[in-house]
Amino acid sequence: MKTKLKIVFVLAAVALAGVILFQAYWSFNAFKLNKQRFDDDIDVVMQRALDSCKKDYFDSVRVVMVRRLSDPGTHIKIDTIMGRDTAHVALQITIKNKYTGLGEPYSTTVPVYDYYRQKIDHKATVPEVLTEMSFYVPHLRDELLLLLGMEDAMKSNTGNQGLHNGIFELPENYRRADSIKLYEYYSRELDKLHPRAEFELHFSDKPIAATVTSVPKPFSMLWHSSPQPAAITSAQTNHANELMYSETEQYDYKYHGFLFLQHNEKNTLYVRAVFDRAQVGVLKEMILPLLLSGLLIVFTIFCFYYIIRTMVRQKKLTALKDDFINNMTHELKTPIATITVAIEGLQKYNAFSDPEKTQRYLQTSRNELARLNDLVSKVLNVAAFESKQINLHKEQVQIDRLIDDVISSEKLKAGKKVDISYNNPEGIITIVADMTHLRNVMTNIIDNAIKYSDEPAEVKINLSSHNGKAVFSIKDNGIGIPAAHVRHIFDKFHRVPAGNVHNVKGTGLGLNYVKYIVHAHGGSIRVKSQQGTGSEFIITLPLKNG
Repeated sequence: MKTKLKIVFVLAAVALAGVILFQAYWSFNAFKLNKQRFDDDIDVVMQRALDSCKKDYFDSVRVVMVRRLSDPGTHIKIDTIMGRDTAHVALQITIKNKYTGLGEPYSTTVPVYDYYRQKIDHKATVPEVLTEMSFYVPHLRDELLLLLGMEDAMKSNTGNQGLHNGIFELPENYRRADSIKLYEYYSRELDKLHPRAEFELHFSDKPIAATVTSVPKPFSMLWHSSPQPAAITSAQTNHANELMYSETEQYDYKYHGFLFLQHNEKNTLYVRAVFDRAQVGVLKEMILPLLLSGLLIVFTIFCFYYIIRTMVRQKKLTALKDDFINNMTHELKTPIATITVAIEGLQKYNAFSDPEKTQRYLQTSRNELARLNDLVSKVLNVAAFESKQINLHKEQVQIDRLIDDVISSEKLKAGKKVDISYNNPEGIITIVADMTHLRNVMTNIIDNAIKYSDEPAEVKINLSSHNGKAVFSIKDNGIGIPAAHVRHIFDKFHRVPAGNVHNVKGTGLGLNYVKYIVHAHGGSIRVKSQQGTGSEFIITLPLKNG
């Protein structure tokens, strides 16, 4: 059995190691795949953020142009010119204002004009339609920009303060404003895909060809101005751990001026997102599968532990059962042999002619039959309460009478000098209990106290009450119970080694039966013992039913 346990243990260890290695391999590869997806997503997010900024830019241009074309000083005239082909009606648009006075006519066909008017989701004014057309029709855009530019120049010449260069002037702090706007859009879009990622935006007015070694605090924006800070090339750093670091490609953003007139390299921003602790965000997203993986490993460990523990307990139980069978065989053979000898004495030695001898033989046979009946009853009781078949018949038990009967019985069968004392200082009269089983409980404990004590055996029984319960204390001067066995003495088949008392036999069922009966009455039992100084069993039972 020991060899089989070793084999099972080795197999379980190998299987467990395999499960852990497989889970670790799976987790690592899952992390790599998620990290790769993360690296792809952060570039997609950057493109979305830039598109949102670009849209805001064009929306602001629309607002300016519509406001300028709607100025009371600007006059827009649309003339219809019928051509030879009546299917194509031309429009001639002339725009004038009080500063320029003249405007070059711009011609377009009706279907084109109507097309851009329909693109606007409300009833559009002429300035709104012309503004929308200017984004797609280069010639019209140039005409409008020329007109508005000349208007700004005329206003400046007339002494209009604060105008500066008008539509061609870059906004104040445009770089800072655009970087803040881009950061907000990037953060918003990133939250949709990877809400737990921490990042920085690195801005520069020149392309950054290397990776900067210094890293500021998370969720901050880093601005690099010319000249660029010292940097280490990727060949030098190799980003020693690509699984811990991520960054986007470098993107340019140049939508600062009015339309495309100011889009030059001087005004271009270069931006990239840097994730110095990318692995943290990826692992946070994987927390649920990683947690489930860990729980699976823990559950597997528990299963293997439970199987091995069950096998060890089964081995121990088998050994206890073998010991029980040996003890029970001896216990059964002893009364049988004694009765056999008594009967043979009656038959062969003419004992019937000697009434005293006959009575002695019959009494011996009767005692041994009682002992045999007691052994059989213990086994049957254990079988019964294991299958939950014991029914308690509770009644008012005269406790003093029951204890006195048990003491008298134990003194008669002790076979050695015994001193048993009983004390009931509070005068408890009755206890609601099953008389038969309560007697068996007291008999088992007192019998053990006598058997495991040297002569003369001293047993002290005290009865008191506490919180509506009867408390029995049964103390002896026996050999005591080793500390390693105290917590096992109520286990089925468990027997404490008898030390110097070599003639003590038992079944290992008595105290297990006692514990079951006490608990069935709603009580509790515990033991205090020290090897060499004796033991004390403390039983607590309800005084009243329920």
